Amino acid sequence: MGKPQPWALVAAHLQTSGRGRLTRSWQVPAGSAVTMSMTLPLPADGTTWGWAPLFVGDAVRGALVDVLGDKGVGRVGTKWPNDLLVRDPDGTWRKVGGILCQMTRSADGTPLVVAGVGLNVSQEREELPVETATSLRCAGYDIRREAVIEAVAARVMASAVTWGRASRHEVAALRKRMRDHCLTIGADVDIHTPDGAVHRRCATGIDDEGRLEAVPLGEQADSPNRMAYSVADIVHARLHRSDDLRTGQ
Repeated sequence: MGKPQPWALVAAHLQTSGRGRLTRSWQVPAGSAVTMSMTLPLPADGTTWGWAPLFVGDAVRGALVDVLGDKGVGRVGTKWPNDLLVRDPDGTWRKVGGILCQMTRSADGTPLVVAGVGLNVSQEREELPVETATSLRCAGYDIRREAVIEAVAARVMASAVTWGRASRHEVAALRKRMRDHCLTIGADVDIHTPDGAVHRRCATGIDDEGRLEAVPLGEQADSPNRMAYSVADIVHARLHRSDDLRTGQ
């Protein structure tokens, strides 16, 4: 994006070297997806900065509900820490997009976050990279890519304004809204850690630092064995079953 400055937006028609979390690469056919980055000012309260990908993700979820209308109600959700899911016609939740946030500063030292958004819009099934992915078209929605870009930009920038001005009470309300729409909470999750281990846990919540809270299967949310996982602690947090989740919004 060149020299970062607040409220900049760049959208690409063709993405040949997209970068995801942990430097994973990806590419999409020309004009078939939303690939965009927005530079947003961060609030003065640095203790909330870790929530950037979660707030952005929930704003993008809201944008998808906006463009899908009544047909999208109950069929769009987020997955901790940075994925967007939609429910396919067969009832399975699949990944339709993702978020990547990177902290930076403007030339005058203003703290910023560059929020990258990727959403599959019109790809056919054979154009998707993995079986667990989908596109809006595959999910049954014929939506113009430009309409998605407009909705995402409007929702994300409005959310950034609200976040930047929010009191502690209002930040708590933003966190609650995100938690309400996160499909990971209440689901069994396979947590892959950097040492190669896989831990199956029940996700019970997201704490105020943005970490995923989880307990061994069969234990209560307040179990003494509850763990809080930050994004840095994990390689993957995969839903054990994507066809048995609570309804999205």
